[in-house]
Amino acid sequence: MHQNNEQLIIDLIQQDLKHCQLVYGLAQLGLEGSNTHHLEILEIIYQLMHIPSEKKNDYLAETYAAFMSMATDYDITPLGESLRPLAKQCYHRLKYLIELV
Repeated sequence: MHQNNEQLIIDLIQQDLKHCQLVYGLAQLGLEGSNTHHLEILEIIYQLMHIPSEKKNDYLAETYAAFMSMATDYDITPLGESLRPLAKQCYHRLKYLIELV
């Protein structure tokens, strides 16, 4: 995988985490929207990681979703910089799981 793609993927994950802070935070306030405001970033990540469709599975999606749900445990910052370490962890976990399949 191209090194530039790695940074781009981590950036996308970070932005999705930031979005999840908002959506899940609103849900905690009783404002539902997580189903209608899902960005489908994981599909873009699959493309950037060149994942063939036969390697896509529910476990990858569930792992990604688990990382997204952790976003609310991090400080909310204007650029989402507090989420960078979590985004990197998510990327490396996905990469590891894909190499296992």
